[in-house]
Amino acid sequence: MSLLLVDVDHSYGRRTSLSGVCMQVEPGDCYGFIGHNGAGKTTTMRIALGLDRPTKGRVYVDGFAIDEHPLEARARMGGMIEVTGFHTWASGRENLVELGRLQGLSGRDARREAARCLELVGLAARGGSAVKTYSQGMRQRLGLAQALLGSPRYVLLDEPQNGLDPEGIAELREVLRRLTRGEGLTVVLSSHQLHELTGLCNRIGVLRQGQLLLEAETEELLATARGRYEIETVGGDAREVLESLGVRTVDRGLIEIGDVEPEHVVRSVVEAGVDVRLFAPRPTTLEEVYLGLSGGVSSKSPVRSAAAPNPGRPDTRIAPRSPTMRMARHELRRNGRRVASALLIAVPAFLAWQRIAALAQDHAVRLEEVKSGALFSTSTVTAFEALGRGLASALPAVAVVTVAVGSQSISGELAAGTLRNVLLRPLRRHHVVLGKAWALLVAVLVAYGAALASAWLAARSYFEFGDRFEVTRSGEPELWIESVDVWPLVPDLLWAPILPLFALSLFGFVAGAAVRRPVWSLSVALFSLLVLDLLRGVARSADVGAWLPTSYLPSPFGGGSSPVDYFVEVSIGSADAWFAYEDTLVAAPLALVAVGVGLGVWLLSRLRVP
Repeated sequence: MSLLLVDVDHSYGRRTSLSGVCMQVEPGDCYGFIGHNGAGKTTTMRIALGLDRPTKGRVYVDGFAIDEHPLEARARMGGMIEVTGFHTWASGRENLVELGRLQGLSGRDARREAARCLELVGLAARGGSAVKTYSQGMRQRLGLAQALLGSPRYVLLDEPQNGLDPEGIAELREVLRRLTRGEGLTVVLSSHQLHELTGLCNRIGVLRQGQLLLEAETEELLATARGRYEIETVGGDAREVLESLGVRTVDRGLIEIGDVEPEHVVRSVVEAGVDVRLFAPRPTTLEEVYLGLSGGVSSKSPVRSAAAPNPGRPDTRIAPRSPTMRMARHELRRNGRRVASALLIAVPAFLAWQRIAALAQDHAVRLEEVKSGALFSTSTVTAFEALGRGLASALPAVAVVTVAVGSQSISGELAAGTLRNVLLRPLRRHHVVLGKAWALLVAVLVAYGAALASAWLAARSYFEFGDRFEVTRSGEPELWIESVDVWPLVPDLLWAPILPLFALSLFGFVAGAAVRRPVWSLSVALFSLLVLDLLRGVARSADVGAWLPTSYLPSPFGGGSSPVDYFVEVSIGSADAWFAYEDTLVAAPLALVAVGVGLGVWLLSRLRVP
């Protein structure tokens, strides 16, 4: 079993970033991946981790092709690519616990694993602090910790020393040495600081201009020029003596003695009257190997497999189940921990209560005016009417909240840099979209449920679910509409807004995936919501109003014809109450939901997550 890249090509438009890369990392290897900035190291690692797709070629992890079995491949790998993003309002430990649970660990195991990884990277003392208080070096350590979650078989680290001070670099080297040599972890480590890989990596691959020019055991690579010695003399010039021995001078103070015995070289120089201050072996360095290869890439042949690469038979399946629901629970926990979420949900509920309280006050005033003779008659207000009017005030706010939450689902994570951490777990991109869609549905249910509960309680507090009467100053109240005619409409009133609200939240989700910047995606989503509401009249006249989700919700500007408006009209006894889209009340919003999910999957599948 191994991590295997077979003839991998990758292009950005017309620019080729990788060309025919063949690389095999065996279990237990610490594989050093060296190359200049822009050589293609990061792209190679992103492809190996499944973040980018190769233009050509395949990647195998323990025999599983990553394009066919991405969950199994990702279940075996951890990665840290460039700067790792985290939710800065949460602690380092909380971030790791959530990623561990997303990876398939139970809550207890995730907490235990987070503590282990924090200890490994030297952050145990600061694990409870908010990430926003971390230095760049501490965030880099936390990025290494998330890559080690769950003890993956292969860990790919792209420039992990970035942001670390010399002490931190030394500690990182010690951690990696302990994990590879003591625990058998397989590590692929990229760097352009070649001296950092010496003594740590047992294998080296040299990448230049998208081609893997060399791949070899480190010991063999550094022993390519045997018999190299550094010599320093005083009191004379040893060049003539060295030339007479057949010793070649490579550079000032650097010689290659070939098959000549070192003792014979030193004795000959001393006997010539030249004092020798220093004579010591000088092995080849990685810098020299790299610079020797970089002299002309066009003259070098990239590493190719001598025989057809054999990825081996797939290993035992270890990927956790239910990826969509893992993603949904992760999203709900992420949003549920923020105070802003509770405040947003509370706004529609407050508006519903306020509207009903104002209705009760106005009703009391009108009754007093009838008693005093200032008003001839007035109709009583029932809890049915109050419930409908409360929802009519709250639902536009619920729509704004759900659209706003949906717009930040992708764009917010892109801005924080956390979406990459999500995609490194055993999930496919459509699982991410479906999980976020489930979470949005729950957000809709919670926001709408809070508004409905507030409206119902307020209606029961101020009024009764009874008959409606006309009250005059000159006689007995006259029955206007009986409650038995209104109760059958209540179930439809309660569930009718759910699918349109869900469709609007997915509309916000699509806006966030398309625009990608949080502020812009929020602006686009809210502006589009306003436009959709204003288009009701035009869409109705053109017979396409059924395909506007706003057609099934009350308008904040009044004059709408939604199920809620219809319920209010019936509850007050209006003879011309009607709802134009009763036949499409389920089918049209459900179709809009399906379109929203499909667009979300398509957009995320095409999105390059930085």
